[in-house]
Amino acid sequence: MISDQNTRRFKKKIFKKDRLPAPSVYYIERNFILKGRGAWCTTICPFHDDSKPSLSIHIESGAFNCFSCGTKGGDVLAFHRLYKGMTFAEAVEDLDAWEEI
Repeated sequence: MISDQNTRRFKKKIFKKDRLPAPSVYYIERNFILKGRGAWCTTICPFHDDSKPSLSIHIESGAFNCFSCGTKGGDVLAFHRLYKGMTFAEAVEDLDAWEEI
């Protein structure tokens, strides 16, 4: 008979994008100072030595683009992966966006 511990190891997980944090919450919790009033805000880019805000973040979708170093991506997960140096699976786990099925 398979133990409970072994069955937990074989449970499947699926990525649930709706479990990712809202971009505004994600960046504020990580102490990024967001400037601007529209859908796009700017902040200091953590991917290079930045003295003026050059990273633009779409506050609704999480898309980001640095106009100095060229780093860009489409959502909070992409930013988190780059910022923390994680794989997709590690970042999804870190942001608690897995759902067991």
